Amino acid sequence: MSKRIGIIAEDASDVDVVTNILGKYVDRSKFSVRKFVGNGCGKLRNKCDSWAKTLFEGGCHHVLVFHDLDRQDEMALRNLLQKKVPVKMFPKSLIVIPIEEMESWLLSDEAAIRDVFHLKKSPPRIENCETINSPKEHLAKLIWSIGKKRYLNTAHNSKIAEKVTINNLRRCQSFKEFDDYVKSTIFKLPDITHT
Repeated sequence: MSKRIGIIAEDASDVDVVTNILGKYVDRSKFSVRKFVGNGCGKLRNKCDSWAKTLFEGGCHHVLVFHDLDRQDEMALRNLLQKKVPVKMFPKSLIVIPIEEMESWLLSDEAAIRDVFHLKKSPPRIENCETINSPKEHLAKLIWSIGKKRYLNTAHNSKIAEKVTINNLRRCQSFKEFDDYVKSTIFKLPDITHT
């Protein structure tokens, strides 16, 4: 049976990234995605409760809410989002807060970045990607400095996400809760290493 997964995110490229990452756990035929996009964080914060309700009422088995940290206080942001989408009301939901931006997850896989941009060499490995300030800008500068190629998050993030490995993503602390939830709750996978 195909699982319906609702994704609430700041923009469409974030939904594409999450969809590509979910496709690393199981074949894409085993799930479908419904989405709401905030086109920024303000609308997402204001509407995520009604969007979660609509997604569940529309048949979604799980709802994932993604909100970049963007230098905010993580606990304050998490508390705000948990008040809007409480687990008590939405038990099959998860709030995911990538540290700084979702692009920090993409920085975890230098080979994926090299392959997408056909760079002659891989960017240097970043051990803790979530310590990078402004990961989106960092990614753009990195790609330009190595290959003189322009990076556009709306065009390239989903392509990097297609190639990134789960093992590299697991180096990001904010990814781990999502990883556990996907394996234990959405797809109920045996505890094996996924690529």
